[in-house]
Amino acid sequence: MRFGARLAGHEANAVEEAAHSPRLVRFGTFEVDLASGEVRKSGLKLKLTDQPFQVLAILLERPGEVVTREELQKRLWPDTFVDVDHNLNGAINKIREVLGDSAESPRFVETLPRRGYRFIAPVEPVPSQTDQEPIERPIDKSEKPRNHRPYFRLAIFSGLVLAVALLAALWIGVTRPQGTPKVVRFTRLTSDGNRKMGPLLSDGVRIYFNEWLADGRLIVVEASITGGEVVPLSVPLPAPFVQDLSKDGTELLVANSEGMQGRSIWVHAVAGGSPHRVGTVLTSWGPWGAGLDFAAFTDDGTHVLFSHEYDIYSVSRDGSNLRKILAPRHLSKDFRYSPDSRILRFSQFDPMEESTIMSGSADATGVHKLVDGCCGEWTPDGRYFIFARSFGLRSDLWALPETKKFPGQRQNRAPIQLTAGPLDFQFGLPARHGNEVFAIGTAYHAEVVRYNKTRDEFESYLSGISAGGLTFSRDGQWVAYVSYPDGILWRSRVDGSEKIQLTFPPMRVRGARWAPDGKQIAFDAALPGGVANMYVIPSAGGSAEHLLPSDRGQGAVDWSPDGKSLVFDTTFDPKGAIYVFDLSSRRVSMLPGSMGFFGSQWSPDGRYISGTIIQSQKLMLFDTATQSWTKGCDCIVGFVTWSHDGKYIYFEYFTEPDKGYSIARIRPGDDKIEVVADVSKVGRWTAGPDVHWFGLAPDDSPLVARDIGSQEIYALEMQWP
Repeated sequence: MRFGARLAGHEANAVEEAAHSPRLVRFGTFEVDLASGEVRKSGLKLKLTDQPFQVLAILLERPGEVVTREELQKRLWPDTFVDVDHNLNGAINKIREVLGDSAESPRFVETLPRRGYRFIAPVEPVPSQTDQEPIERPIDKSEKPRNHRPYFRLAIFSGLVLAVALLAALWIGVTRPQGTPKVVRFTRLTSDGNRKMGPLLSDGVRIYFNEWLADGRLIVVEASITGGEVVPLSVPLPAPFVQDLSKDGTELLVANSEGMQGRSIWVHAVAGGSPHRVGTVLTSWGPWGAGLDFAAFTDDGTHVLFSHEYDIYSVSRDGSNLRKILAPRHLSKDFRYSPDSRILRFSQFDPMEESTIMSGSADATGVHKLVDGCCGEWTPDGRYFIFARSFGLRSDLWALPETKKFPGQRQNRAPIQLTAGPLDFQFGLPARHGNEVFAIGTAYHAEVVRYNKTRDEFESYLSGISAGGLTFSRDGQWVAYVSYPDGILWRSRVDGSEKIQLTFPPMRVRGARWAPDGKQIAFDAALPGGVANMYVIPSAGGSAEHLLPSDRGQGAVDWSPDGKSLVFDTTFDPKGAIYVFDLSSRRVSMLPGSMGFFGSQWSPDGRYISGTIIQSQKLMLFDTATQSWTKGCDCIVGFVTWSHDGKYIYFEYFTEPDKGYSIARIRPGDDKIEVVADVSKVGRWTAGPDVHWFGLAPDDSPLVARDIGSQEIYALEMQWP
């Protein structure tokens, strides 16, 4: 591995050798002696056996780069048949144990699912004592001593020592990686309690962003960069959603909901007036589309980039010159240009994996995956790219170094974690002036509430536990739920007694269903770096059984009435479907005609399996007798669930995108929609283990998790190296 640049002159030979093959390397408070195989922390020797040390040494050869599992296998076990997965997993776990690292929030070793590992901390060589000793120039003995200048030789020797010292100092300064940026202070700028949605945009004086009001309305607002009142911005559109701000800070790019067709794009002057529409183009809309950033000004402001379904288009501001510039495989958003106008980056949302940031030239050529994460923005000087990384509801800000401080300086390209609680941060926006990064900070907390039909209001349920995903045993005596926001599965009696914890971190549960016989609970959960899969666990506690290990996500797990099968979907995968898993034979079969469906639920009598079409969010019913699908209702639905007697299908009822919703129900075979409860009466936005959540109590009264956390705009004061 190479940590330094070559120095000129024979005086630097010893230093040059150390730069190319350092014996000691340092990261954080740790030092690794690659020759002796020792790891020390603050001078104290740590115990790391041979095999894990070899893995660590290979990762340290290429800090910031991905080392594949195949490469590690070839280097460590080239001619031996071993259980590579077991050995590698054991070695990585031992390395993390010794370094005090974690797979969920790695500081040193990052796992890249199905690819390999990457050492993400800054690494620097530690010059040995011999490296730092000056090399004296040989003395020419033919020279005659000059007694009249007795200090001449001493001056030459001192000069050589000084030259070598300067060269060594220059080598250390050039080859040492840039320092680490740090957050030194948090300052809350807003305090209105409304739910906020990025992107954050700033003209250097104000910050613009989106807010959801308690009644479900979406508005554009502004606040001072120094804090204070949040003020609604007058945008004369029914459902505006701000997406970008022009470079000069005078114009906003705003999207407006046009129902299921998508969103229209408008340019609106910050000073007010009437917005003008960008042609007749529409951005995408879908089950994951609401609230995402689909459009942005091009760098010169003459065109608009936007995504429609999975393609990226460019169009002039007057709606002319429409052309497709890229056809990614996944939904694209958050288009941003570098300060020097040379690079275009955007986020891609793959429902089967975490979001990734793509990077290419400003003309959208050479696009490639840059890093896992989303919602990125450059610092004004272009030295760092600030973005967010998430697992479940947990989200932190990271910085990707972009430039070198000195010409020839070794560049550490590993992302640097900036935040690690107590709040979760998203949509980081570096200030135009100063050393701050603005971000949406969230403290998650909720309370379960039940709709009281007699009083026409929502009231506390189960002592207002902070949870979602409630599921009840058939006799109504037991409840299982997923705590919010940590995603842990619990079980208790409905009065809260006999409570036990069923799952443990880092596993994160998203939803659960109680088996008909009450002896087991099925759930879908994810581990860090992986997708959600199906599990079952005894309701009395014990070990969870991983039913169908797969790289494809599995969700919406539900039991057949006889308890012999499970139905599940593939988690919003447009190419996925609804499947049935036979617990006895372990066979999986696709439900006929269910391609592009999600949200599977079995009716209590076994007659129907409900599903929702991904693109239209229409409710459909599969008749298990006729093996055919029929329309449930011609409406936009979410969180479909059956009443306990099977007579009704309850669901979240959206009259149109970006508006509030009600809880409604229909009878199978009858498309008459009956509104049961107005969710605006909850008083605040609803929350849940996976976005928001809705369910039914044993008496079929609607349950939701009321968001009582906080979500505000914060200024993070940075210390930049």
